[in-house]
Amino acid sequence: MATQTPDSTSQTVLIPPLIRRNTLLLALTQAVVGAGIQLLPALGAITVVELLGNNTWAGIATALAGLARMLTAYPVGRLTDARGRKAGLYLGLVGAMGGAVLTGIAVMASSFWLFAAGILVFGAGVGATQQLRVAAADMYPPARRSEGISLVLMGSLVGAGLSPILVWLAQRLGPEVGQSPLSLAWFLVPPFILPALLLLAHLRPDPKQIAHNLSAYYPNLPEASVAGESRGSSRPALSAATWTGIAAQGQMVMLMAMTSLALRHQGCSFELISVSVAIHVIGMFGFSWFVGKLADTYGRKPVMLTGLVLSGIGAVLVATSPAYAIITLGTFLVGLGWSGAYVGATTVVTDVTAPGERGRAVGRLDLWSNGAGAILPILAGFLVEGLGIWAIGLAGVVILIYPLWLLLRLGEEKPGVYPS
Repeated sequence: MATQTPDSTSQTVLIPPLIRRNTLLLALTQAVVGAGIQLLPALGAITVVELLGNNTWAGIATALAGLARMLTAYPVGRLTDARGRKAGLYLGLVGAMGGAVLTGIAVMASSFWLFAAGILVFGAGVGATQQLRVAAADMYPPARRSEGISLVLMGSLVGAGLSPILVWLAQRLGPEVGQSPLSLAWFLVPPFILPALLLLAHLRPDPKQIAHNLSAYYPNLPEASVAGESRGSSRPALSAATWTGIAAQGQMVMLMAMTSLALRHQGCSFELISVSVAIHVIGMFGFSWFVGKLADTYGRKPVMLTGLVLSGIGAVLVATSPAYAIITLGTFLVGLGWSGAYVGATTVVTDVTAPGERGRAVGRLDLWSNGAGAILPILAGFLVEGLGIWAIGLAGVVILIYPLWLLLRLGEEKPGVYPS
């Protein structure tokens, strides 16, 4: 018995115009949110060092954001299962804007504790917007589900381009208005995010409603292909997907929390650091559509396996080279590896869950993966302080071993079909 029976292939499933329009709105929302999110890896560790005066807690900003995302992931998933995906997304956008303002005030006042509070609020808002992936999965049948998720995630590629512009504006306007660029950058986040509220207002119907009635939008598909649910979820598939998501997210966040600090110690400007982070984000999202197509065509398993291998190679490059270009290449590979691993993991979770439980299921994945993103950057700070940056490269490889083993043991009869 298999958990899904998608009888149609991705090549034969046509996407209706309404679904395309909604996907574009979700992708644009992802873009404007992404512009603010990238401030954490670009400036978070640098700000903490300026506030505290040492490197030991350099990863705390990223860790706090991960903790907030962890704590909000499942409750917001419950909210979107009950009230629709838009309710959780509105909540997240408002929280992200409020947290950004509070963080800017904290940096201006040189208050670490206020900074920590701002990052927590910001992280909670960002965590709620992770339901964008669920909204995307809701609108697509199994044969094109991974592609649908990846199309929305590609919006972050636009965000990657906007983030250096945001940092550049803060760097240029800071002296003119008498503010530190580190604080002004956060004050510029709300104007970037505000348009997303208007975009969501035009998202109709709610993606959860589409998920419950996929046959109305894809009338030529067999019922098994449009049901989008599986009562008998495959435990091996869920376990492999969950651990893959945990490892990919935790390793990626850990490395990016430390990379900006390493580049700053080499004398790189904020602009160069933000460009390096932007290239990392291009790795994460720039090839998402291609990654999604591969997952729908050849299977989620080989895409996740390849993603973990690329993440391991990237970790070694980041931790063993003093050259800006090599470190940036490493961050790109970590991002590309994350794309394969996390897009695949999210798709597997949505493959084996019903629409009414999908928000909570992805919320659980985000809970544990963001938990790893909260803990590992703190540990990385101690590793860098005690042993040097090479230690996080080794840690970045070790983290991937267990999910690799689980994936090698996972059966996938065809894309989206797993033995019970």
